[in-house]
Amino acid sequence: MTGPTWPTIDPKNHVASVVKAISLLELFTSEQPELNLATLVERGGLTRTTTHRLLATLELVGWLERRGENYRLSLRVFRLGSTAVGAMELRHEASHVMSELAAKFGEDVYLVVPDGPRAVCLERIEGRSPVHVMALDVGKSLPLFIGGGGVALLAEKEAELLPLVLAEGEMITPTGARITLEQMQDKLAQTRARGYSISMEDVTVGVGALGSVVRDSRGTAVAAISLGGLLHKLAPPRQDELAAGVRAAADEISARLGHRPSRP
Repeated sequence: MTGPTWPTIDPKNHVASVVKAISLLELFTSEQPELNLATLVERGGLTRTTTHRLLATLELVGWLERRGENYRLSLRVFRLGSTAVGAMELRHEASHVMSELAAKFGEDVYLVVPDGPRAVCLERIEGRSPVHVMALDVGKSLPLFIGGGGVALLAEKEAELLPLVLAEGEMITPTGARITLEQMQDKLAQTRARGYSISMEDVTVGVGALGSVVRDSRGTAVAAISLGGLLHKLAPPRQDELAAGVRAAADEISARLGHRPSRP
């Protein structure tokens, strides 16, 4: 059996050992979840010494488990795959709802998920406004203490996420404002009380956002959507209408993910 076809590796930008390690992981299948060293050497196309060192390293970091003479993928790989599948499901279920929200109010709508102390944008739907803020495009991230979606998530999961934010150092916004711990805690309490976040000029001067969390089937806040636009477009009394729309959209996405609110 021939070994895998290696991609072109640029030594200045790629780490060959990582490529080789991943190629070994990809040899495991649902039909053959366990493989021994001899089989991995044969199918991987690497020397026995290199294969053994890579397997030992993958076992050390928890990606592989060894059972006697055989190796198998660990639950850490399963969790990573589950995360990827969950993100795709979330984006799929959210995109239609986000498009409707953007069409209704004409403003940009964002979907973010927590990643340590930051909020990563999974999806962004543009509204009709000729002005679009690109500070948070797909794949980009912002600290959780700023932005409509990030603050909504931080308010919901304060005990878990705020220590991660604080470990990064001072909370300084891109617009130069310093946020104290007391100010942040007060803002998070207000967010929970009203049921949605308000972010005004903490990311970009002249721009604001409103955000609300999205829950999975267990009721856990796994993401947040936000609607952002120029400040004068988010001002009262329109702010109440926009906030209601964002909350309703977040609830609809949550329902699509299987969340069923408990009855009062």
